Amino acid sequence: MVSTSEQWSPNNYVTHASFVPVLTSRVVSLLAPTSADHILDLGAGDGILSIAIASQAASVHCTDGSPHMVEYARARVTEGKIANVTTEIIDGGTEVKELVPVGKYNKVFSNAAYHWIFGSLPSNEARAKAFQDVYDILPQGGEFVVECGGHGNIGEILVALVSVVKSAWAKKGVVKTYAEIKEKLWPWYFATNDEIEEWLKAAGFKIELLEREYRPTTLNNGDIGMKGWIDTFGFTFWEGLNEEEKDACITEAVELLRGADWLEREGKWVAGYVRCRFKATKQ
Repeated sequence: MVSTSEQWSPNNYVTHASFVPVLTSRVVSLLAPTSADHILDLGAGDGILSIAIASQAASVHCTDGSPHMVEYARARVTEGKIANVTTEIIDGGTEVKELVPVGKYNKVFSNAAYHWIFGSLPSNEARAKAFQDVYDILPQGGEFVVECGGHGNIGEILVALVSVVKSAWAKKGVVKTYAEIKEKLWPWYFATNDEIEEWLKAAGFKIELLEREYRPTTLNNGDIGMKGWIDTFGFTFWEGLNEEEKDACITEAVELLRGADWLEREGKWVAGYVRCRFKATKQ
């Protein structure tokens, strides 16, 4: 269980992860926003996708657990004078039932966030409760539409990060086990479809669609794309290491990954993304 809410950098996200809100045609088509919809967006990050969805919806409430990301999204909304988008700091794993009025939103949406939410929670029971909380705040017939990292997501990157962290600590005379790294430094939980199905059904949802897709994803910024990705998303792995050790780890991880994810001819990095996607209805 790893908390990341205070560690996000909006600037890094915009520079190195702008592909995240762009690669959303499938999940947005499942959401199918209309002018009658009031939508709660959990883990909305920089707010770019919330703003895009709002052009088709009655309203979108753009939320995230990171104060830095919500502040950035709020500035975008204010600058754009977007009247039907509101923002709020909400932890999608623990604060939905506490902070969201029952029945206010007829659709709950999330893109690329639930693997972080799951990773911040201590157990599968807590992850199931997060889905139960969403069910409880939706009206009858309300919809829950999500895309997130699924089982097997970025497997090659995880192997590289764990390898360089173990090596860095070994040089300091400390043995870090895989189990310890996963528990204390690994910020994500990539659920299987079976787990997602179990948690949705336990909450009372009717599953309309549940799918898993292998989606190789081109990273931003050419040769520095993988370094930028690790800087943006892998920040928790360097806890306890100084800047020099961190930089050495990132350099080593990038080199390890060249054989798997670097396309020399095209001059780009392509990461092994696996997406879990679902649409469920409150019966």
